[in-house]
Amino acid sequence: MLLHFIQPMTASQIAYRMSIDRDSCSSILSGLLNQGIVQCLTPKTRRSRLYWLTDLGAACLKQLHKSIGTPTKASEFPDVDWELYSWVCFSHRATIVKTLIRPLQPSQIKRQARFNDPTLRMSANNVRDVIRLFLVKEIVRAVDTPGFAHPRYELTTIGERLQLLLFRARSTQLTLNTSTQEHSQFRGIPWVSNADRDQSQIQVGL
Repeated sequence: MLLHFIQPMTASQIAYRMSIDRDSCSSILSGLLNQGIVQCLTPKTRRSRLYWLTDLGAACLKQLHKSIGTPTKASEFPDVDWELYSWVCFSHRATIVKTLIRPLQPSQIKRQARFNDPTLRMSANNVRDVIRLFLVKEIVRAVDTPGFAHPRYELTTIGERLQLLLFRARSTQLTLNTSTQEHSQFRGIPWVSNADRDQSQIQVGL
């Protein structure tokens, strides 16, 4: 499991990357939490809690890389608002953020999302409700376009950063030979070390 910690992730995201069921993933996470190898970054949230390595976990990962002969990389993660990311990870919110690769109206978002996932149950009204919340949190902004009766919506810089994290979390490729610093080149997300993160107590906004 440790090899899959490319960034803080939810139990569902980790389970997806490992191709195991959610219950098995939760059981493994519970053991790692009890051993002080991982920690919950968002303990106050009821859904979509995020997990990340402790200093002990980072040391274990370093030793694991050494034992399997892969390059050891510093344990780092992007400097973002993890409470906000945890909130976005839940249900339709994550789907909408991932769907907004270009400006779209709520009805277009619904159609595109359902095209991507035919099993998805989400109405245009569901999308509008989420968009209103996204506007308040500055995740999206309205785009007035000539020829369109209703505004379209696009991601702000905050939204783009959250989208990148969502896409990365869904990747099933192990980054054994790719440093996290290289990933930070995408959309200009800064990366910080565990020590720096502890000093800031993860209170840095986007």
